[in-house]
Amino acid sequence: MNKISRTLFWFEDENEVINELVHDFLGLGTLLNRLLNEKYTGKKIQFINLDFSTPENYNRFPSSPKEEPHYYGGHLRYYGVFDLEEFSNLNWKEKTNFVWEHGCKNLIKSAKIIGNTDLLEAVQYAYKKGLKIDLNPDYQVVETTFELNGEKFTAAVWINFKRDGMYSKLTVENNDKIVFEKDLQGAENGTEFFLDMYKGIEFKNNVIIIKGPKDAGLPLKIPFKFPPETA
Repeated sequence: MNKISRTLFWFEDENEVINELVHDFLGLGTLLNRLLNEKYTGKKIQFINLDFSTPENYNRFPSSPKEEPHYYGGHLRYYGVFDLEEFSNLNWKEKTNFVWEHGCKNLIKSAKIIGNTDLLEAVQYAYKKGLKIDLNPDYQVVETTFELNGEKFTAAVWINFKRDGMYSKLTVENNDKIVFEKDLQGAENGTEFFLDMYKGIEFKNNVIIIKGPKDAGLPLKIPFKFPPETA
């Protein structure tokens, strides 16, 4: 069970939340949340929200906190400031690096201010590991192992984040090699339900069954044979 339930990056100008950017960086927030949970052993945190707001937005509410955190009842928020025009002129990789660098820096600052040393250690770990894997947010959601014809296999469902949306795929490995791969479903960026809808996977009667709610088009049943039949 994850001790940090969710981490999100929020973007806002003087008018409103910039949903396009929030959705674009859902994958990066998911990556940060997963890496934090690999290390974090402290008190349960429900939500971590890291704000990137323009100075003009803060000018509307002069009494609002700025460049400081607020923590209450398991909810942590950092009220960060950024220059939207400068950010918009960056390419995608530069934007990703900017959000990661500033998001982790602000979370480190937050952990120090609220006195959560467990969170501080987790952020420092997540920051370095994220860079080590080139900030790749793709991850595995469910996995199972099974045997067929005396061979051992691992079947897994992955979530892949792309600029035009989020996608899922099935992979089957044998002896550390992918022997079968199939694209499954897709969703618009920002569709959080898509990240949680796969509930399990099993192999039965030469069929891989991917479990989940009916309203998400699940379960999926995918025949699997090895070695594969050839024409």
